[in-house]
Amino acid sequence: MIVKINPLEILFNPKSIAVVGASGNSSTPTSNLLANLVRLKFQGRLYPVNPNVPEIDGMKAYPSLKNIEGAIDMVVSSVPAPATLDVIKDCVEKGVKVVVIVSGGFSEVGRDGRRAQEEIALLLKRAGIRAIGPNCLSPINTSNNLVIGFDPHEKLNKGSTSLILQSGFYEPRLEWIFWDLNLGVSKLIDLGNKMDINEVDALEYLASDPTTRVIAIHLESIAGESKRFFDLLKETSKEKPIVVLKSGRTEAGVAAVSSHTGAIVKGNPIVFDSALAQAGVIRAYTLEEFFDFAKVFEFLTPLKLPGNRIALACLSGGEGAIVTDMCQERGFSLAQVNSETYVKLQEVGPPWNIPANPFDIGVSGQFHPMEVYQAFFEAMTEDANVDCIAVQLPTFRNVSLPDSILRVFLEPIFKARSKKPVAVWLMEESQRYRTPIQFLEANRIPVYPTADRAIKALSALYRYTSMSTE
Repeated sequence: MIVKINPLEILFNPKSIAVVGASGNSSTPTSNLLANLVRLKFQGRLYPVNPNVPEIDGMKAYPSLKNIEGAIDMVVSSVPAPATLDVIKDCVEKGVKVVVIVSGGFSEVGRDGRRAQEEIALLLKRAGIRAIGPNCLSPINTSNNLVIGFDPHEKLNKGSTSLILQSGFYEPRLEWIFWDLNLGVSKLIDLGNKMDINEVDALEYLASDPTTRVIAIHLESIAGESKRFFDLLKETSKEKPIVVLKSGRTEAGVAAVSSHTGAIVKGNPIVFDSALAQAGVIRAYTLEEFFDFAKVFEFLTPLKLPGNRIALACLSGGEGAIVTDMCQERGFSLAQVNSETYVKLQEVGPPWNIPANPFDIGVSGQFHPMEVYQAFFEAMTEDANVDCIAVQLPTFRNVSLPDSILRVFLEPIFKARSKKPVAVWLMEESQRYRTPIQFLEANRIPVYPTADRAIKALSALYRYTSMSTE
């Protein structure tokens, strides 16, 4: 019996890759298409293809695909658009399974480019070869150190979030995604012009991928069958949170999309939003929201947020009032804590009575700097009236805590996270936060630069839980 293999399985797990247009000149972006695979120790065979040099990065360079002995799973074509058709003809002759066309200059540049793209698509279809692109940087699979990109990359941060993108906007942000945002990534696919493989194919694959627990999708257009796409969203979101960012919401945005990938944007954005809500999908409207929402799901699921009662701790009463407004605007209400919680907090508070929620952790910390966080988190974790917790991180401006003390200081937050969703925000962006952030996020607690972003992220978790239980 012949077992049919999903082409995306080959795309993410190729046993061999030929890079056509490979270069050893580090001053050119195309050099990193091969160098990244070598640097990260990709777990497969590599074949540089360049007729002008005998070797690249210590590997034999081949004049063409036809000169390579043995089968090739995937070809990455980086030659200029006019030369791409010849590469595809060689792929057909060689029996290549999947092609990635990183080059631009096709449907996004007008009629001639569109014709060239259509000719390539027809040739690939007749040969039964699947393709990503053109005009894309794809794929990434952190489990086997597979990265196709123009920028140099040193390390990968493995996780359970997979991204479907219609743009290479992530590429210069990849180090930030991995190490500043600290998003753990399983797979990433950039669809580009969507000549062949599209968002439906990608979503269908990731829906059944065991290493993917969260899916984040950026779209400029829907190239696949719309009903199938939304059916997949609805089916998949029952098990895996999905975040969608859609560009082209305005007339100017539609024009920008057309000039980027040559996509034709159709449909009413209000109808699109409604369809996403019915499918149980979280909509993001900015890049900031897109990554913040992906992060809260990556860090906090499988925890649920079935209620909207939030407990707050801020470094000042004034900020507590401001954040309270934010919470109400995002669908939260301040938790009415029980009497036991109130008593515990007054024990570590100042000599006068202060509200238990939002809790002024700044004034309380003047009296019991180490005990106050412990008391707050222990009390709120045990309080049945509290569904989630958001807290502001102190500055550590005037003290230098050794790692051992810092761990003790943060331990109550770790314990709270095991029972309830917790998000942390910073008083200010500063390098002095790096160590505490690392401790917190190593324990699956998302840290955000501002209160608004932390509250928005928790709100996304609440909305997803509400939709998935309807």
